[in-house]
Amino acid sequence: MSSSQQYRRYRGLWMVNMVMENLHRHLYRFMIIDLILGILILSGVLVSVPYYILIILLLPMFAAISFKNRRKNGDKLGMILLLFLSITFLLVGLQDLAGESNAQMIQGFLLLMLSVSTFRRIRTIRDPIYRSWYGNLGQKNIQSESQLEEGEVFATCPSCLTLLAVIPEKLTEDDECPHCDGKLVN
Repeated sequence: MSSSQQYRRYRGLWMVNMVMENLHRHLYRFMIIDLILGILILSGVLVSVPYYILIILLLPMFAAISFKNRRKNGDKLGMILLLFLSITFLLVGLQDLAGESNAQMIQGFLLLMLSVSTFRRIRTIRDPIYRSWYGNLGQKNIQSESQLEEGEVFATCPSCLTLLAVIPEKLTEDDECPHCDGKLVN
């Protein structure tokens, strides 16, 4: 392997790792914001619970931190947390949608949209390429790199965060995501 091929391979691995790191940070931030919103939504119920039961709130924080630090099974804990939050947003959203005031109905609709968005993040975590990167724990991701064709790089859809292999030079404003049909170039 020539030095220019080694350089391109190293640069490709570096780019894959950068995309995955950015995606991981985005998922973690989304998870924390969802967790804060979930706690705020459930705060009315949590006020009437004895304080020693509130220790249960440490479990979601543990799941989020395990996910952030890429600990073993942290991805599974993150998916469970996102699933729980998605179901919570769905149930509270449906309840608010049946409310009498317009404000409650709007809030219900927004919570339903948040539930769908939260559920989409689970699909991103379950993606085989992401799971492979997550499981390598900082090692070079040779398996993912070998799946790329010449000139391709990993990118994420701006709408649904699906991992895609794209050739940046060939992207046009008409290109759409195969999963959500959203535009890939804004």
